[in-house]
Amino acid sequence: MITIADHTLSRLVSQTRPHVGNLVDAEAVQCITFEYDNGVLYAMATNRYTLAVARTQVTAGSGKPWHAIVRRTQIPELAAAIKLLDSKPVNLERKGDRLILSGDSGTRIAIELSPFAKKPLDWRKILLPALERGASDQQMAMEPKFFGAWKNLPGPVQMWSTGEGKPTVIVAADFLGAQMPIRMRDGAHDTLRAELDAWKAATRDEPETSEPAAA
Repeated sequence: MITIADHTLSRLVSQTRPHVGNLVDAEAVQCITFEYDNGVLYAMATNRYTLAVARTQVTAGSGKPWHAIVRRTQIPELAAAIKLLDSKPVNLERKGDRLILSGDSGTRIAIELSPFAKKPLDWRKILLPALERGASDQQMAMEPKFFGAWKNLPGPVQMWSTGEGKPTVIVAADFLGAQMPIRMRDGAHDTLRAELDAWKAATRDEPETSEPAAA
């Protein structure tokens, strides 16, 4: 069993829940994955277009690494547990096919884990190599409907493109994420270039200022 600080479980979930896949997506992305490893609890979600990983240091407890995949249909139960427990330190424990949440008051909530997704996505293989690539000056196209998924991050946020066809990396305090680029339709690049040129034409000449007269 591990323990995390008060008001932390709500942060982990609020920063990853917007990235959970929809009902039409594969079961493997309709979930939030909790992963404990080496004193850190991670929460991860992806819809294949965005990927979000939030983390926190545990305040007590240890043990072998474990993961718990909470499917989309169980997230309301997770939200209810947060309302009951989040104002004080929360204990988490993986027991069989359940994630056990408990608090100092003795409240104990068991959440059934996903029977469909047994092995979590290895987010490290996607995000950590992207960090090594650094920023790129290549232009990229992004889907704006996913921009709102980042609204629960604390400021300031850094973001940069890692290259053509590569993810855009998003970094904030105890958070690492990525948004994948999209392929532009034929002619879309020329349309956007014309749009940029049109905006440049809005430049306004500043009036000349007279030099002050010598005393």
